[in-house]
Amino acid sequence: MRMMIKIFILFALLCGFCLARTSKDLKVRIDDGRIIGRYLTTENGKTIRAFMGIPYAEPPIKNLRFKAPVKVKPWQGILLAQQEPPMCMQANVFIRERKIEGQEDCLYLNVYAPPKRNKTEGKVPVLVWIHGGGWINGHGGHSLYPPGYFLEHDVVLVTGNYRLGPLGFLSFESEECPGNFGMKDQVMLLKWVRMNIDKFGGDSNSVTIFGESAGGASVNYHMISPMSKGLFDKAISQSGALMNIWADPPRPGLAKMRGIRLSDKVGCPISNTNFKLIVECLRKVDGKKITEAMFEFYEWDNDPVVPFPPVVERISEEEGFISDYRFNKHSFDIPWITGITSDEGLFKTSAFFNNKKLMDDMKKNWDRLLPITFYYDHFYADEQRKISEELNEFYFNNEPFFESNRENLTNLWSDGLLIGFVENLKYRLHNNLRDNTFVYQFSHKGSISYTEILQGGAENFYGTSHGDLLLYLFPCHKTIPAFFSAIPETDDKEVARLMTKLWVNFAETGNPTPEWSTASEFPLWSPVRKFPLDYLSIGNKNGNSEKLLSMERGLWDERAEFWQKIRRENPKFNIWDIDENIKDEF
Repeated sequence: MRMMIKIFILFALLCGFCLARTSKDLKVRIDDGRIIGRYLTTENGKTIRAFMGIPYAEPPIKNLRFKAPVKVKPWQGILLAQQEPPMCMQANVFIRERKIEGQEDCLYLNVYAPPKRNKTEGKVPVLVWIHGGGWINGHGGHSLYPPGYFLEHDVVLVTGNYRLGPLGFLSFESEECPGNFGMKDQVMLLKWVRMNIDKFGGDSNSVTIFGESAGGASVNYHMISPMSKGLFDKAISQSGALMNIWADPPRPGLAKMRGIRLSDKVGCPISNTNFKLIVECLRKVDGKKITEAMFEFYEWDNDPVVPFPPVVERISEEEGFISDYRFNKHSFDIPWITGITSDEGLFKTSAFFNNKKLMDDMKKNWDRLLPITFYYDHFYADEQRKISEELNEFYFNNEPFFESNRENLTNLWSDGLLIGFVENLKYRLHNNLRDNTFVYQFSHKGSISYTEILQGGAENFYGTSHGDLLLYLFPCHKTIPAFFSAIPETDDKEVARLMTKLWVNFAETGNPTPEWSTASEFPLWSPVRKFPLDYLSIGNKNGNSEKLLSMERGLWDERAEFWQKIRRENPKFNIWDIDENIKDEF
């Protein structure tokens, strides 16, 4: 990619007469050099500016592999920022393929902005999107996250890539390889936004970070990380937050053990102490081989779902992204939207329903897969057995799985992997006296669903899956081939309009329904103050005639209480250092 950049710059120098004919709107000088973008058109025909493939860090290759990102060096000439950059090296395990894609030279971002504004018009709010994918796959490119819905409004949208899988999150819990490189990439991107976004008409003092799944959990990590403090002022976590078992840092020693196991898999030395030697060897191994070694850590299907999460670093607080298992107090002052879809677990169970072989394998391995999937396989055998019995009783009344109770199977996956955010909210509300926390449930069952891509089939979407909210923030039906034949229904278009407006309102004011918003368009989205939770219900579940937006009370109450009981009785679930009084409330 860096060779391509040099070619683009040379081309620009040789074809200056071409650039002279380009609108001044597309020429921007940032701290690192000059760039030129291109025009795009939104869903409703609005012309916007797009600057794609801007490097924000040096390529993390050779001696920079397994190190914190290094700020990009300034370039000479003009960089053509007009093409989607390469994704970071990855394997998309969620579609059950072992194909390795992307490259290590991948630390690029994209800026989408309205036409250039007059100085008297002022700066506009900035939204920074952090993509999901379990910290093992995904990217921030236009083909996955087109800006058309958001750029109907006066905002600047920033998307980008960060290192994934073992290349982004390998840790020996040591100074030689502390981990969290992908999270530090995100911090570097946020620093770039702070320094440069005003050049695109964005307000560097009004930055909202938002993300989904691992992107949503990443947002939550930035809220507690001292490294990210001051780089943003509002946050949105969609279907992903801390205290979900897959998102939490691993228990001490586990990341190191996995690192040693990976080293052995790719032919590097094994040592419990000489991590310098191991890392030196790993820097010489083909990145594809390291990424492919990740499959070694899946015990059943693609579980555990996140084998390389962020870690608590055993280095100084100044150098570490997170250096302990505590929530920093400043995180409670940041306005926060968080929520879930009504049927999160469909990202997994829809494939069971559509694939008899996978369903049969699930039934055959049921007793073995439960502890693996829900992260209690390191408990003592009698503890594992007791938890599994409780799950079977609560969700299936101790009956075998049948087609008639497939909703309960989805609820089990939804709750076991996503319901931890309720505990997060209890801790936040206990420490937060501000009315700045907003909760939603997204239940819209539209014309397309991500389950179609995740081997769930195109005939029956079953419900509103993990990831389906993305379809109403980004017009993916125009860029993802699986959705090309879909025709958005009237309600789909209206949900997309309402969703982006709520998110933009929040980015502007810290409140999704500020006083000046139209009462007839939005119900007042009340902040959460106590339990049972007040939340905004979004969407028209199962195509009925209910309102698209309504305030409800009591989100997954019985199911949340069940899992909180499980956690109370099994302290090994609780990795965070939480005040005992708060634990009692759980």
